[in-house]
Amino acid sequence: MNMRFLCKTHREHLLNEPTRAKAFWGIAFDTAQSFYDQCLWSEALPHIGCAFETSDIMLTSKVEDPRQTYELMSSSSVLLAYTLLKVGQVDEARNVYWCTIKRLERELSEGNANYPELQHNLGFLYRCVESLIITYRLESDTAQIYGEETDISLH
Repeated sequence: MNMRFLCKTHREHLLNEPTRAKAFWGIAFDTAQSFYDQCLWSEALPHIGCAFETSDIMLTSKVEDPRQTYELMSSSSVLLAYTLLKVGQVDEARNVYWCTIKRLERELSEGNANYPELQHNLGFLYRCVESLIITYRLESDTAQIYGEETDISLH
């Protein structure tokens, strides 16, 4: 799965100045949450997608406290998945969960995190996947990430 929400300019800016990513994440997440709370899911989608992508930039750049970044990534993945479900994109919602799980597990395998630091986040995300499988009667064989590349930009 390769979901792209940030435009090229914003992506490059955040990659070059990762210290600005946390503020950008907050604005994108809060905007998405506001639209989501008003049941304006299509309007929420690009904003929460930007927050999700920004959390990955934060995790890669390692400029913020990793535990906080794990929480931001988990929070944005859950709201992104919920938003995708609201617009009928069940497979994409499942892919968001798996993408996040794999990303956080990669932190473990590369020695960038200890299991106790990620246990809460990973446990919650696995329960989200399980709930999605049960609710939508999806095949439980979801370890592989499926989906097409999705480009949604604010510009």
